[in-house]
Amino acid sequence: MSEKTSPEIFTDKIRENFENFGIIPGGGLDRERLEKFYVLYAELIQWNKKINITAVTGENEFIKKHILDSAFLFKILDKEDKTIMDIGSGAGFPGIVLNIMNPALNIVSIESIYKKCNFQKNISRKLNLQNFNCINMNIFSFNFDDGLDAITTRAAFNLSELINLIEKLGLKKNINLYLFLSNLEEAEKIGHFKYGTKLMQLDRILFYKTEYYFRLIAKYTVAPK
Repeated sequence: MSEKTSPEIFTDKIRENFENFGIIPGGGLDRERLEKFYVLYAELIQWNKKINITAVTGENEFIKKHILDSAFLFKILDKEDKTIMDIGSGAGFPGIVLNIMNPALNIVSIESIYKKCNFQKNISRKLNLQNFNCINMNIFSFNFDDGLDAITTRAAFNLSELINLIEKLGLKKNINLYLFLSNLEEAEKIGHFKYGTKLMQLDRILFYKTEYYFRLIAKYTVAPK
């Protein structure tokens, strides 16, 4: 029996984690899709040697902190959410991961740091993610339209920053909002806050735990007043 290559070991780890946590992307866990995660990792490591994109570079840590953590969104994502905005996605998490898992999703990634958005554009071409688009701008400058179904963010906003972000989003219709948070108290405060421009309802919470994280994804319905 031939010895496994590094890409094979990497993709086997992802498959094992997805199966252990019950994360099944649309179309199943085929080898071609799993291999794209290795390409993402390898490309990010090469870019990171020249420009600082992420502090997470170890293979196991990358799988757990970036790929697996992003993939948990699939366990709570509404099936009707076809066009999703990812705010402050850095190197493309969760947006790139979502699009690898389901290429039919339309992902709009908003990243204000040019070098990180440039990396996203490069890797999306390399992975042939035809429905992925990274826009280098501040979210408050974005002109929302009626085509957006959902917004998500894993960015390191504190509670007041998240509330301010929600308040200022120029929404034109009701959308689903998925926030990666650290505790239930945060989720409830965000849901119960009296917004001047929005109506918010906390619909569902997904709790999960890995060796690195114990946290949650909160799903809200957001409507402009």
